[in-house]
Amino acid sequence: MITLCVAVPAGYALATTEFRGRRTLLVSTLIVMLMPNATLVVPLFLEINAVQLIGTMWSVVLPYAFYPFGVYLTYIYFTTAVPKDLLAAARMDGCTEFGVFRHIALPLAAPVVALVGFFSFVTNWTNYFLPYVMLPESDQMPVQVGIGSLLSNVPSFNPTVGSLAIERPQLALATLLAITPVLIVFLFSQRFLVAGMLAGATKQ
Repeated sequence: MITLCVAVPAGYALATTEFRGRRTLLVSTLIVMLMPNATLVVPLFLEINAVQLIGTMWSVVLPYAFYPFGVYLTYIYFTTAVPKDLLAAARMDGCTEFGVFRHIALPLAAPVVALVGFFSFVTNWTNYFLPYVMLPESDQMPVQVGIGSLLSNVPSFNPTVGSLAIERPQLALATLLAITPVLIVFLFSQRFLVAGMLAGATKQ
């Protein structure tokens, strides 16, 4: 939810307004989007450690709040799929900029909002390295890190396992539970996902 509240308005602002530094911000967003997530872990760790949030849920939530791919995707959508004449007509009728976004642009952007929400959820849910670094206590770690710990305790993969050996059926059940939320989100949002991926693909 935080990701959507940041990415969608940011993409709309970049697509519909002109301001100093806009091109630089777009290029910076694209560069960060293309960088592997692992390369950002050390800078994020230093920044989060500077504000003394290591070991709290905010050390994982705050980095996830900025989703460069979602910003760029919504920027492309508002640039190509939402008629600028429609937004201009709303402004001429006396609607504020926030009103234009809330009542005109956002309802039209439902497919891309669902697409960004799904991609960000999958990316954050399957992220392993960042929570592993930011959360030192085992009881704070998310399910992905927990599955990694279970995998290291399976005798088939680690012959040196002691008394806490995990059998394959237990590992399979844990993996199934980990992927269930992704499947549920996909099933409920697949109609919007298809519409979002096809938005702007054809011209009238």
